[in-house]
Amino acid sequence: MENINPAEISAYVPSFNNEGTVEASVRSLLEQTIPPKEVYVIDDGSSDDTALIASRTGVEVLGNSANRGRGYTRAKAVCRAKHDLILCCDATNVLEPDFIMKTLPVFADPKVASISGHLRSSKAVGTIGRWRSRHLFKEDVKPGPPVPTSMLITYGTLMRKASILEVGNFNSSLVHTEDNELGLRLHAAGYKILGSPNAVVRSIAPPKLWKTLERYWRWYVGVDENFTLENYLHTLKASIKPMAQTDLAQGDWRAAILSLICPHYCAMKSITRKILGKGNCQ
Repeated sequence: MENINPAEISAYVPSFNNEGTVEASVRSLLEQTIPPKEVYVIDDGSSDDTALIASRTGVEVLGNSANRGRGYTRAKAVCRAKHDLILCCDATNVLEPDFIMKTLPVFADPKVASISGHLRSSKAVGTIGRWRSRHLFKEDVKPGPPVPTSMLITYGTLMRKASILEVGNFNSSLVHTEDNELGLRLHAAGYKILGSPNAVVRSIAPPKLWKTLERYWRWYVGVDENFTLENYLHTLKASIKPMAQTDLAQGDWRAAILSLICPHYCAMKSITRKILGKGNCQ
C-alpha cells in the first residue's frame, strides 16, 4: 500500500429514522481492523431517537435542521471529512471488520475514485428476505478480486474525497440516485469505480414489503424518474423472465408473486410522484 496512510480515513453513517440499526452501523466502523481516524453520523432530520442513540457511541452527530434527502446529506458528509479517503456505511447496514483492509489497497492507483463492497443479508429468511437476497442484493456473486463497475453504489463504500470534489461533489438536490449520478460524472472524468465481491456489507434492516419495493424502485427508476410505457413493458418482461422464472425454479412461488408485483408498484410510484410532486425518498 505504497503512498497510502491507513490512518487518514474519515468514516460516516447517513441516517434517517434508523434508531433500531444506527448503533450497530457506527460500531462496525469503530471496530474495523484498520480503524478510521474519525467517525461521525449525519442525521437527516430524524423524528425518532436516531441522533440520541448514535451519540451514545461517542462519535460526533451532525444533524440537518430538516429532512433534506440523500444528496444533501452525502455532500455534507464529504465536506465534513478531514481526510482524503472517506468510508460510508448506510445506517441499515454493517461492514465486516476487514472491510477497510480489503478495499484500501486499490487506492494505490490514483485513478480509482471508489470501491464498494457486496451487500448481503444478515439472515435471508421469509419470502421478502429471500426475494431481497435474490433480486436486490444478488448474493450469488462469486468471490474474486475487485472489478470495474458501471454504477457507483454507496451503501458500503470507500471513496477518494479529492476525486469527488473535482467533479462537483454529490448533487445536493437529489433525494435518490445521488450515487449513480455522481458515478456518471466520475466516469466521464476518467476515474475508475470498482466493486469488491470479498468486502462484505451486511444488511441488518428487517425485510419489510413496502421498504423492499421502495428500494427496488429507487435503485432502478433513474435520476429523472422518467416513466414511459416502454420502460414499464421492459420492467414487466424482466419481472417474468428472469425474476419470477428464477423464483419458480427454486420452488419459491410466493417470491414469484412478489417479482410480478414489482413493475406495477414501480409504475404506480412514479405516476403518483409525478402527479403529487417529487418529495423525499428515504
